[in-house]
Amino acid sequence: MSCVRSFLPVLLLASFVFGLDSPVPFVKKSVAGSSGLSGWYSSPARVGVPAFGFSYWNVPEVYDRWAMSAAGEWGSRLYRVAFFYSYSEMDSLFREHYGELDGAYGLGPAVFGAGYGTLLDLVSREVGWVRHRIKAGAGLRWGNLYGSLWTMGFTDETWTGMGSLLWKPTEVFSLSVESDGKSLGVGHDFYFRFGTLSSFYTFPRFSVGVELVLNLKFLEWGGTHGFGNGNLGWNGLWLRKKLYFQKYDGDSQNRKY
Repeated sequence: MSCVRSFLPVLLLASFVFGLDSPVPFVKKSVAGSSGLSGWYSSPARVGVPAFGFSYWNVPEVYDRWAMSAAGEWGSRLYRVAFFYSYSEMDSLFREHYGELDGAYGLGPAVFGAGYGTLLDLVSREVGWVRHRIKAGAGLRWGNLYGSLWTMGFTDETWTGMGSLLWKPTEVFSLSVESDGKSLGVGHDFYFRFGTLSSFYTFPRFSVGVELVLNLKFLEWGGTHGFGNGNLGWNGLWLRKKLYFQKYDGDSQNRKY
């Protein structure tokens, strides 16, 4: 595993380019939109776009805090079946495994979805405990707007409710707003022929992130850098591969209608 950790940061510097949703809580990025591979904060109510992807995240100031993930999905406007798995480490003792399954059903302009996840925490590889996590949500498209409401949380704690709104007035720009009731996030995307430049801000729980994506039609390379949200900062690198090219009305990037 040490060779993986030494190799992936090199890839991160060589290909600093946007995407998969965060696989762990310490990374906060925009999750607004009707499509995209699953992540920790994402809504289960999404349109299916057959694809799979991998990601790596780390905290530069803390060498031993990092995470890797894999995600995939199959579906269309009518249905979506998705999975998501992440592995993370913090210092030399703590290990965490998380797996999630999501399903969604489309009904006209609306999408309804639910998800179930299992978290395994290990300390010193000898002491561990399991927790169960639930997601449920709905999304609605109306013209150039796409709104989502969803809730998520572990069965042994109070759940968190989230809402997001994505506005895409043209093919070259989109604006998103989202909130969990405690902080407000604002993001925007600028779309180019071969990529996207994005940024995301949250307040009063301050955090900021910048992302760049290279889009090669069937293949996307992405990367992000951010800081705040109670953390020293983070870097991320991801790869997303579409199983076949599928373009919906007005869609040309990852987070679209």
